Amino acid sequence: MMKKIFKVCMCGMVAATLISGCSKKDVKETTQASTEATESSAQETVATQDLTNIDNGKVTLGEYKGIEVKKDAVEVTDEEIQQAIDQDLAAHEKKVDVDREVKDGDVVNIDYAGTKDGVAFDGGTAKGYDLTIGSNQFIDGFESGLIGAKKGDKVSLNVTFPENYQNKDLAGKPVVFEVTVNSVQEKQVPELNDAYVQENTKSKTVDEYKEETKQTLLKSKNDAAEQKVKNDIYTAISANCKVEPEQKAIDANYDNLIARYTNQAAAYGMDFTTFIGAFTGMKEEDFKTAAKTQAEEIVKQRLIVNAIAEKENITVSDDDRKEVATELGYENADELIKAEGQFEVDDYVMNNKVMEYLMQNAVIK
Repeated sequence: MMKKIFKVCMCGMVAATLISGCSKKDVKETTQASTEATESSAQETVATQDLTNIDNGKVTLGEYKGIEVKKDAVEVTDEEIQQAIDQDLAAHEKKVDVDREVKDGDVVNIDYAGTKDGVAFDGGTAKGYDLTIGSNQFIDGFESGLIGAKKGDKVSLNVTFPENYQNKDLAGKPVVFEVTVNSVQEKQVPELNDAYVQENTKSKTVDEYKEETKQTLLKSKNDAAEQKVKNDIYTAISANCKVEPEQKAIDANYDNLIARYTNQAAAYGMDFTTFIGAFTGMKEEDFKTAAKTQAEEIVKQRLIVNAIAEKENITVSDDDRKEVATELGYENADELIKAEGQFEVDDYVMNNKVMEYLMQNAVIK
């Protein structure tokens, strides 16, 4: 996964905002989008441009040492630890068949057939459908109407489609669903005990697991706080500089961004539009507008970073490349360069080294 992320996010200190939306999309939505993509969407790899000799423009450096920034305090509360543990337990929940009446939260497997004025309508019939009661996947009255039923029961549901329903033939219309309950399952969350901890974590006891969870949360928060410091340092330095990026360089970086996302989409067996919608939640037009802005920021950043590197004699070594290759899951630097390109690798390393230098020479309060 690290390799895939690297392919689209080699943007140094510039925030990778374009892909951040993927964490907001439900896994089910993403899976559905991938499944719905046609086989023809998988396409050949789109080549990216080698930016080695491109003219990025001009920059006049301002002050870049002694930048004053504040690092947010990092702490983890007991409530946050418990929330993380509860999420972990929920992720390991099991569905167990039960012989009782349906309750809210149960998963029922059903066959159903819907009719309007006695006539079946498109999309109103299914067999063997798993429905979580209370998930609000179906129109009002459908899920609640199954509460109290048992396995084998046949239930007749008189419900009405909402006025704003997308199918105008059904919007605001009363319908009848004949439902057969095939099975009832209860979601059972495992109990937090030493046995669970030993089976699902690296810890041996509940106390060790809680401490491990705390340290994980602390690291995550500290990483976020440090990233904010880096962003603030770069923002301050950028404000002190006069940057004149070349449009040709901006266009080339934009083309490369689009090419990388296109190739990433193909790797998931999806077309570009479907991929962007599933993983960023953005419309294609909005995404491309954001990509143009990011491309300009990448060029500006590159001008600033390279100017500081030249002034401070910061260079990229083979050891640097080897370290990044290991960090990103490649066997060696040659494999990394072959996969990503010499320019992209060195650009990524240079960004990191310059930022490390700027952090060392900043005043962090």
